[in-house]
Amino acid sequence: MTRKPEESLDCAAENRQGRRSGLQLNDLPIDVLGLIISRLPIGDAIRTGLISRQWKDLWRDHTMLTFSRATFPSCRMLNQQNFIRRVDSILQQHSGVGVERMEIKFLLRNARRDIDRWVKFAVASKTKELILDLSDLTRFFMLPVMVFHPYLDREGFYEFPCQLLDANNGGSHLQCLQLTSMYLKPAADFTGFLNLKRLNLIGVNITDEGVQNLLCNPNVLEFLEISFCRMLTKIHAPHFLNRLKHLQVDCCPVLEKIEMNCDLATLDFTGSSMTPLIFATTSSLTNKAISPQRLPKLIYLRHLKLETIVFGYGRKTDILDYAYLLEIAPFMEKLELHVQITGFFGQKDQVELALHILCSSTVLKNMVINPEIAIVPHDAYRPPKRGAHNFVDGRDAAMEFVCKADHRNVVEVV
Repeated sequence: MTRKPEESLDCAAENRQGRRSGLQLNDLPIDVLGLIISRLPIGDAIRTGLISRQWKDLWRDHTMLTFSRATFPSCRMLNQQNFIRRVDSILQQHSGVGVERMEIKFLLRNARRDIDRWVKFAVASKTKELILDLSDLTRFFMLPVMVFHPYLDREGFYEFPCQLLDANNGGSHLQCLQLTSMYLKPAADFTGFLNLKRLNLIGVNITDEGVQNLLCNPNVLEFLEISFCRMLTKIHAPHFLNRLKHLQVDCCPVLEKIEMNCDLATLDFTGSSMTPLIFATTSSLTNKAISPQRLPKLIYLRHLKLETIVFGYGRKTDILDYAYLLEIAPFMEKLELHVQITGFFGQKDQVELALHILCSSTVLKNMVINPEIAIVPHDAYRPPKRGAHNFVDGRDAAMEFVCKADHRNVVEVV
């Protein structure tokens, strides 16, 4: 029996309608819808309430709360007052439970009561990760500002309320804390963060005593970063930090000494080569990025992987200075040296290093030498262009000294 054309069309329409109805999000269970919306940024999650009445309250259990300029794209003139008002409105409507991560990233001054209110919300909601970035600078620009504006006015800077996150006041749920551009003054009786595993202090005004108070009690801290802190002269932990495995200290201009009682696996230090680094033990230290002179004796170090970038123009460090590593780690069994020379200008140590690698490496497959600079040390740096005097010198030196010593045809000069 042959089906009539109009019947076929009717059946096709019904099938299409059935398939569409089977894909309706409104038919999903509420908990599944809530899970889907929880994967969205908080701004997008709130806007889903405009789609359906059924959805208008689903975002209130959102676990990832990030507040920055990007959270409010429709507000072209987002000043401090508008930002505070919008954040308050969202937090007042939120259920206040189950927050995994809360981030505030906005330039805020003279807003202590408002920020305190948000920190209290984080404590009450048992937030596990809290990020407070009250600067309008990215990390890339912090060093130039510190160098060229050392006395930058800090009036109105927020003072972080350590007492609100004290172990005695419900702050025990916090596992990760990142603070940027504020004051931090932990008292001598500070009981510490019981479950804090990661602490990042970036551009924070904190004293030597303040750091010591933070680290004075036993804790489970695994990662510690102290960067761009211009008041610190000493980093000292009075007790053994048995869980601390990763330490990063970056560009603290008046830092004179680091003394830690811990067994590190990773040390990342950028600063003066005259800063003494004293550690009770280094038996687990396998990764280290550090200045090339005046390093501590690492008698337990067996394996070291060093990654460094050498700027070929206008630098003061000789790449051969890293030979000092062999003196500070007399029992080292394996040394991996990953060197990237950005800008090969034919300088003596560059040529010597290239020749040494070429002659001593038994499995070398390829060596590329490029006089152009691919990575610059700071934004104001102006590298020479192709055809400039330095560029020609670097290429000529590579051809004259390195290529002539290449008997395996592995060197490529670009």
